[in-house]
Amino acid sequence: MGIIAWARTVIDRLLRKDAKDIFKTDVQLSSAMETAIATFYNVTSGNPPWKDREDEVDTINFAGYIDDVTAGLVTLDLDIQIDGQGRAELLKKQADYVLKVISDKVSEGLGNAGIMFKPNGENIDYVEAGNFAPTAADSNGDIKGCVFRTTLDRNGYRYTRYEWQRYEGELYRITNVAYKKRIGSTGVATGIGRPCDLAEVEEWAELEPDVYIANVEKPLFAFFKNPAPNRIDRDSALGVPIWCNCIKELKDLDIAWSRKGTETEDSKHVTYLPYSAIRYAKDNKVKLPRTLKGVEMGVGVSDENMIHEHVATLLTEQRIKDINSILAMISTKCGFSQGFFQLDEKTGMMTATQVEADDQETIRTIKNIRDALEECIRQLLYGCNIMADLYSDTPPELWENMEESMVFNFGDITYNYQEDAANWWKYRIQGDVPAWMYYVKFEGMSEDEARQMIEEAKKENEPEEPDLFKNE
Repeated sequence: MGIIAWARTVIDRLLRKDAKDIFKTDVQLSSAMETAIATFYNVTSGNPPWKDREDEVDTINFAGYIDDVTAGLVTLDLDIQIDGQGRAELLKKQADYVLKVISDKVSEGLGNAGIMFKPNGENIDYVEAGNFAPTAADSNGDIKGCVFRTTLDRNGYRYTRYEWQRYEGELYRITNVAYKKRIGSTGVATGIGRPCDLAEVEEWAELEPDVYIANVEKPLFAFFKNPAPNRIDRDSALGVPIWCNCIKELKDLDIAWSRKGTETEDSKHVTYLPYSAIRYAKDNKVKLPRTLKGVEMGVGVSDENMIHEHVATLLTEQRIKDINSILAMISTKCGFSQGFFQLDEKTGMMTATQVEADDQETIRTIKNIRDALEECIRQLLYGCNIMADLYSDTPPELWENMEESMVFNFGDITYNYQEDAANWWKYRIQGDVPAWMYYVKFEGMSEDEARQMIEEAKKENEPEEPDLFKNE
């Protein structure tokens, strides 16, 4: 295990130990998932376990690219509408706050064991795997209790806050405790230190050490994860990355790409001359091109063959076929249509192809993730509503009415702008739609601007009426 992976695992295990020691509770985080989270983190941070400097195997971090592409498709043109008065407007503001970063957060969640969305009374906290630990879950795998860890460095101290949310009977309880530890000369603080007052940190000053809330139907946090089976730990409520089933193929891809790179690097043209010629040039301070190398007589150079040229053979075509074969398997194992990821021979770039209407595997995968994301955001907004009861002066509204009014609009992943514009132009020519509608949709005009332009063009193109009394 690399240093980063080891450090990440140690941090996770400290969280597990600290939660148990502080709150006297068990944490539902197995050693198998601890190790897996460290591996997931390292793969997407560019330090996979197969990276090997001695064997010249580097990484192109294709796992991170898969996360970003998938998140882009999932959150494409996402918009959330909520009807209602002051409280609904407050929730809409919170939803818009999340939408600003939703693609990044979905990418993080898809690239690890999941991500937590947690309202803090003002906006939203995003907590990555490794900084939260479930303490309770139901038979569906929904997390019902969780410990969260937040760390801040201030004035030479490292402050750590542990927040435990859980149900106690019919009440919902939130407990906050804080610790501080002086940071050493190396910038590292070992352990969590001694207990301190929450008020020592400005951001935590308004938090209650312990609060009980009645009539809470859902936890005041929302967990988003890849909606796929967790075969690493089937009892865990945590998820797995979208690329979890193709880790071997990601390793094969990095090896293939590294071999392609080293082969290209070693492909420079080299001309071998007798070493005596090289020595003569050095003695007389003659600068030779870098492509000239010296070799002793009898080793590729003889009296009959004084100059020996070496031209490396590039297996580019075979390499590309091999890489595309690996990419096809990655596409399939990630739940996309085969060939979704491919290497373009012309540009040398690995890209995701345009989603077509018949790409059922891709469409199904994106829909499943969208459903999970929508459920997560609905629960998040429920938590925001409860927090507003505690920290906001906006009058409460019935949650059921606001939830019923929520509309999640996702963009069409099969949409093609050029095809759509061509079809609408055809409709315009056929007279199926008014011309101004086309200009509004595809030329960025307002309705008034489009109508005015059409009216002026119509006047200019109308033939002049003959003046019957002109001669008189």
